[in-house]
Amino acid sequence: MAVILNEPYKGKVIKLTENAILLSPEVISFEIGNALINLFKKRKITEEKLLEAYKVYVSLPIRNVKVDIEKALKIACKYKIYAYDAYYLEAAYRLKLPLITFDEPMKKIGLDMKIDIREENESL
Repeated sequence: MAVILNEPYKGKVIKLTENAILLSPEVISFEIGNALINLFKKRKITEEKLLEAYKVYVSLPIRNVKVDIEKALKIACKYKIYAYDAYYLEAAYRLKLPLITFDEPMKKIGLDMKIDIREENESL
């Protein structure tokens, strides 16, 4: 969202993902759509801006990966988090990939799960 909406973290995300292959759980398109509609409903963006942001999203070279839903649900139950957050944690853990998040609770859970959490000053 930071990249497609030109938010403050955009530069950090771009720096962290330079020369990287980007992977995301296959639910990302639904999450992006839902997040954009929520912003629209709250009158934080216009329909035009929503559609522009979606076009930016579909232009990004992100490869979708399948999620083991059962394992993700176990993660969600263990840490009492939303399933959508657990999908990212499950995929990163199972595939032994680093996770980029600026969400502090996600960072803590990822570290507890021994997932490589990439920070602002690191490269992939």
